[in-house]
Amino acid sequence: MRYSGAAILNSNFKELFQIAKKVVLKATLYHDWEENWIRQVVEIILQDGKTPGDLSEVFFFKVETNLHQRRLNGEEVHTLMIRNSHDLVMIGKHIEDAVVMPGSEFGIQGATLIVRGAPSGVSNMVKGFKAWKVPTSISFVDTEEDDFSEMTRLLSESQSNVFRNAHSAGYYDSPRKTSLVEIARDLDLSRSTVAGHLRAVEKTMADSLRKRLDDIS
Repeated sequence: MRYSGAAILNSNFKELFQIAKKVVLKATLYHDWEENWIRQVVEIILQDGKTPGDLSEVFFFKVETNLHQRRLNGEEVHTLMIRNSHDLVMIGKHIEDAVVMPGSEFGIQGATLIVRGAPSGVSNMVKGFKAWKVPTSISFVDTEEDDFSEMTRLLSESQSNVFRNAHSAGYYDSPRKTSLVEIARDLDLSRSTVAGHLRAVEKTMADSLRKRLDDIS
C-alpha cells in the first residue's frame, strides 16, 4: 500500500517530517491497547541539523531508547525504541490476523506499508488505512505462491525429476511403497545420486518452511 509524499505531508505526520526525512519500521515489540500506543523499533534519518531529542516535539512519538547510530550514504541513521500513539495505531486494535510488517516506511517522499496476514485481516487493515487517507496504490501478493516459486527455482532439473518420480512411486507415503534402490533402477541412476537429489530437495523445502515460520513468529 503506497501513499504519495504530498499525501503524507498533508496529514498530521507533517509535524514528524519537519524533523525526520524517513522512518522505517524494524520491529513491533508491544501493544498497550488500554493506553492506545505501541512500542516499536524504528530507523530514522533526521533532517539536517536535527537530533533525536527534537522528536520530543512530536505529540504521538516518544523516544524511549537510542539503540544505535550509524552512517549510511553520508547520513546519520538512528535506531530508536519509540512509543507510537498515532491514530493509525488503533487500526490494529481489533485485527488479530494481520500486521504491519517490518520494512514499512514513511517519509517525505511518501509511504509504503507492508501488511501481511489472513485475507480477512489484510482486508480489514486496508479498510482502516483507507478510512484515514485513500492510498495512491494498493498491490496484493500471494506470498505462499511466491515462496513455492522461489523454492522451485532453487532446484535443478535433475533434482525436480527425481523428486517427482519418488513422490509418484510412493516414497513419501507411510508406509513407503518404494525404496531408493527401486527409484534408482527406474531412472537408471545410482542409489547415491538419487539419495543426494532427494536430500537437496528436502533441505530446500525445510529452509523455505523455516523462513515462513520465522516471518510469522
